[in-house]
Amino acid sequence: MRKSINDIFNLIAAEPGTNKKMEILGWYKENPILKQALYLANSPRIKFYMKQAPVYTPSGAARDEKDMPAALKSLEKLYKRELTGHAAADFLKKLLESLSFDDATVIERIIEKDCKIGMGTTNINKIFPKLIENTPYMGAKAFDKDLVKALFKDGKKAFSQIKMDGRYCNAIVNNGNVDLESREGESNPLEDAPFMEELKKYPNCVLNGELTMDGYKRYVSNGIIASLIVMNKKKLAGEDYSKEVKKLSKEHGLTYNQAVSLIRYTVWDVITLEEYEANESKVPYFKRLKAVERLISSNNSKMITLIYSREVSTYQEAIQHFQEVLAAGEEGTIVKAIDGEWKDGKPNWQVKLKLEMHVDLRITGFQYGTGKNEKVISTLHCESECGKLKTSPTGLTEKMMKYITDNQASLKGTIMECKCSGMSQNSLGEYSLLHPQFSELRADKTTADDLEAIKKIEEMEKGLTSAIAK
Repeated sequence: MRKSINDIFNLIAAEPGTNKKMEILGWYKENPILKQALYLANSPRIKFYMKQAPVYTPSGAARDEKDMPAALKSLEKLYKRELTGHAAADFLKKLLESLSFDDATVIERIIEKDCKIGMGTTNINKIFPKLIENTPYMGAKAFDKDLVKALFKDGKKAFSQIKMDGRYCNAIVNNGNVDLESREGESNPLEDAPFMEELKKYPNCVLNGELTMDGYKRYVSNGIIASLIVMNKKKLAGEDYSKEVKKLSKEHGLTYNQAVSLIRYTVWDVITLEEYEANESKVPYFKRLKAVERLISSNNSKMITLIYSREVSTYQEAIQHFQEVLAAGEEGTIVKAIDGEWKDGKPNWQVKLKLEMHVDLRITGFQYGTGKNEKVISTLHCESECGKLKTSPTGLTEKMMKYITDNQASLKGTIMECKCSGMSQNSLGEYSLLHPQFSELRADKTTADDLEAIKKIEEMEKGLTSAIAK
């Protein structure tokens, strides 16, 4: 008898290294049942509208190779919504009780959308090409003066919107069920948050927006929200998450309920479920933005907010708004064509304007990576000359990671150049950098920038952006 799907999952889960996990999965790439199980568990287009399997009594039945294909086929009744509510739960309970322990375990994991093998869809698709669909995501092009000016061609107007720096997510609303997805298609459960209850009243649609927390800076709230999502996943899996609750209280003085009550969902786009499946919408943006406004207003939403938009008629007006946003402490803006369509990717009709600056820092330490980078340095620890600003840039190439790993002793205390989106400051008054990325080692320099110099660099960069408009 061939290995069960559960046996294969357990083999993969037992391996800590990514390469070995992929090697094991490759051994079974000709197994169509494994392929189907991975698809149902990982595809963002398959929704079971259950957070976990119902309680059932294992039958202790012997495994029959014919059972699993039939069980996977029968799950269509759930994701095609032929059965819902109590009828769906009763059907699944009976199905699980009819299977062997191994097969029932796999079905549970499929329902929970987590195979528990420690592999993401990117690596699964390397073994089974194009098996898991990419989650459609419309981003924006990097700043280019000609791209921005083209938005105003023939007297057209555009929207200039504050560039959010929270946790991006799609909210998929389907018959009162709400699923939150990251841009990679990962489930982001936040079941106890008030904004989720508000979304359940919305008609079927897919919203694009970002999560932040009232009263907290975005780089702080991003970490809290990530922790809350971990707690929700453990809660849904019946696992203990008390350690995360204690950490939340110790670091931020918040209970779980207080934290989720502060989460705000700021939305800038909406498309239909069918358009989401098709990866495109031909509806012009001004109509989609108006539709978001109507949804929020008609449902009297309190924790769901429309993105602030300013209608601009010229390139100069777009730059002026960008300057105002920077002065207010935001990261930047996104300029969008007023009649732009929706499509997966980064179309020319959406362009980012964001602060970018370079500073020199002293290397104070090194951190090994994880997975395929577990034997090389993937992150540097750095600080300003005065030690008042500390940060940990990433973005090292494989070649640079190897070089730094082999030369740690000689590189410690030397200077490196870091690219970032400005400075940040936490509740303790400690300074860091926003989105720090390694640029290059500076063997030609012996002194790093101190905090005051970095502040001046930031102010200069903000001021220099006005010259872009000329």
